[in-house]
Amino acid sequence: MRTASLVTLLLTLVGGAAYATEYLQTLKEGSWVCSTPEAYDVAVAEERNWQGAKLEELKRDLLERRLCMYVDAEYVEKMMVPFATVVERQGNKVKVTFTVEFRKRLEILHRQITRVTFAGWTDAGNLRDKEIL
Repeated sequence: MRTASLVTLLLTLVGGAAYATEYLQTLKEGSWVCSTPEAYDVAVAEERNWQGAKLEELKRDLLERRLCMYVDAEYVEKMMVPFATVVERQGNKVKVTFTVEFRKRLEILHRQITRVTFAGWTDAGNLRDKEIL
C-alpha cells in the first residue's frame, strides 16, 4: 500500500514537471496581423516605404480599410492564454487567433472588462515561444 502511494506520488511529480515548462506562442511586438496573406505582404512593403509619423498614418489606414492591424506592446501585454494559436499554414504565413482583454474603470469599485478575439495572417517568424509556469 505504501509503495503504491509512493509510485503514484512520483508519477504525479514527474507528469507535473513535464507540463511546468510548456511553451506557448505569442506574437512579437511590431507584427502585422492581416485579413489575407497578400494583405500582409502589402503591409510589410508599405511599412518599408513609410517611416516616422507616416507609419502611424499607415497603421490607421490599414485598420480603417480592415486589412491589417499592428500588434504593438500594448496588445502583446494584454494577450490572454493560450496566446496565439496557429489555425492554418500557407507557406511561411500562418493564420493565428488570439484574445485580448481590455479593462476600463467606470467608478471606484466598478470596471468593464471586454475580451476580443482576433484572427488573421502573419509571418511565421513573428511568433515566439513564451514559457509558462
